[in-house]
Amino acid sequence: MWTPLKRAAVCGAALAAMGTMTPAAVATAQAAGSAGVARAAETETRLYAPSALVLTVAKGENATHSTPLRAVTLTCVPSPGGTHPAAQDACATLWDVQGEFSALQGDEQRACIKIYDPVVVTAQGVWEGRRVDFERTYGNSCELGVEGTSVFSF
Repeated sequence: MWTPLKRAAVCGAALAAMGTMTPAAVATAQAAGSAGVARAAETETRLYAPSALVLTVAKGENATHSTPLRAVTLTCVPSPGGTHPAAQDACATLWDVQGEFSALQGDEQRACIKIYDPVVVTAQGVWEGRRVDFERTYGNSCELGVEGTSVFSF
């Protein structure tokens, strides 16, 4: 992207070559242009793909017809945060499965009662620059606790 400073440096050098600008003016324009380039390079090294999600838990068979009982935000980059009570654990779990919510697996050793009282969880937002729109229904809250891992433990 060309800024007025960069244009001055480039155009100033061209004008100096044609003899219409003093050497001091050329040096000032070039120094200003290279400082702007250095600042741009610093900014570029700090860029990262965003990872910000909204996670919800609701009673019902699907998210379309359910009102969320609980909702939290989860941000994993540049550092774990948001309103999630265990943001660091949740981010570590998501990094382990490379953000694939369908690959999340919990402790399947625990037995749950077989009463159908559906709970639906959703994850919407961005994970490492990719759009996420995940929804999964569990048979009851016990199954959510067993299979849902720390990501949906809030």
